[in-house]
Amino acid sequence: MPLNLSVTKSGDDVLVYASNPGPDIVLIERMILEINQNHWLFIREGGFFDFYIGGGRLEQNLTHLKFRIKYPSATKAKATAEFIEVTERAQTPLVNL
Repeated sequence: MPLNLSVTKSGDDVLVYASNPGPDIVLIERMILEINQNHWLFIREGGFFDFYIGGGRLEQNLTHLKFRIKYPSATKAKATAEFIEVTERAQTPLVNL
């Protein structure tokens, strides 16, 4: 799996971490955070809810905090992400200059 998500609570804050164990860059397009099975937050890069910490880009073999929200009454949470995996690269041939 090229993208792993984890949700945890620290004090009153709900934290969403994303990790990329794969060999390719991952671009997170959207996230949905469900809290206490009845509150949903729709988060997307460049949109109205632009809350990504550090942007939606996640380099290889890194883990980053991607979202934080103060929610003292949170007892359960689940995160879902839609993403694009960059698997292709373009390059020029080696030329004499």
